[in-house]
Amino acid sequence: MLAVLSATALPAEPPSATAAAVPGLIVDTDIGGGGCRDVDDVGALGVANALADSGVVNLLGVVQNTQATNSTGVISVVQRYYSRTIPTGVYRGSGLRDLAALPYVADIVARWPSPVRNSSQAGSAVKLYRHLLAGQPDRSVAVASIGLLTNLAALFQSSADKHSPLSGLSLFGQKVFRLAIMGGRYPSSKGQRCECNFCAAAWGGIDHRAAVQASAHVVERLPAGVDVVFSGLEVGLRVVTGAALSTCAPAASPLRQAYVDYGGGVDRGRYSWDLITTHVAAAGGLPGVRRCSDCGGVNVVDASSGANAWRRGPAANQTYLVLEDAADAQRVIDRLLCQPPRLGASAPNDVPFAAFARAGPIE
Repeated sequence: MLAVLSATALPAEPPSATAAAVPGLIVDTDIGGGGCRDVDDVGALGVANALADSGVVNLLGVVQNTQATNSTGVISVVQRYYSRTIPTGVYRGSGLRDLAALPYVADIVARWPSPVRNSSQAGSAVKLYRHLLAGQPDRSVAVASIGLLTNLAALFQSSADKHSPLSGLSLFGQKVFRLAIMGGRYPSSKGQRCECNFCAAAWGGIDHRAAVQASAHVVERLPAGVDVVFSGLEVGLRVVTGAALSTCAPAASPLRQAYVDYGGGVDRGRYSWDLITTHVAAAGGLPGVRRCSDCGGVNVVDASSGANAWRRGPAANQTYLVLEDAADAQRVIDRLLCQPPRLGASAPNDVPFAAFARAGPIE
């Protein structure tokens, strides 16, 4: 089991958890495509799978909050590498126009076979969210939001269906005990450019309007019973990870190749925004990172600009992360990235497709 900082740095266990219980985890990612595309999502999936291999969390599913076609294939490649078949969903709503993906996305999908090749083979992210949440015990699921908040906004607005008689917001509040969101700057983005996941300001800002509306909608409606942790741009910006993959991971690792492609060569890391957020969502904390101890109040996102600010007030269910030791955080994350898959790694083309039963779309 991974070391943790201290009792004050971590949230309490979910009320329904027992000593033997392993929380479920849903990762909500843009995975190299759309308005905030990057490579750290691939590392975040590696962290999620390594923690699942270690028994810290049960990885339930992955949802893509953009509509970049081949990005879905990267999710499937990574899951195949870890020999963990899980369902995948894609944002099916309106408003997103940036369908571009970084070059590593096409390279990974071309080099590695996988059950799912593109977004047309995945179902609706909202329907998958509802299916997964409805099937779990109350307050037993953690969610890592590491991209646009489009899926969460659509889920919050969803109505009763065959999976649950509850609205999406009620279902989320009933089943989720922790939500970690990579988004914003803390305590405020005033005087600076809005953080990308809240406003899609990077790569030309094509999806700015949709991103801002989704972020403001979700942050304003966060259920009071859910432990919400915001991870700001300033935290991940000071923790560089992934360079170790060039030496610790085999050529069969799609994580290694993604970082080599993105960096333009070996031994090059990347900022750890999404990896930190995923670790906090799954494990409750991360060495070298703590919760703000004197920041009672809530986060507020401007519905027109995507700028955010911490509104001081009584202690609530929301907080944000503060970096204490970048080296400690880096060591833990790189160790997880270098951790071999528990069930053995699958090299490109070395295992027949039949060995990896496809988890079909949830409708």
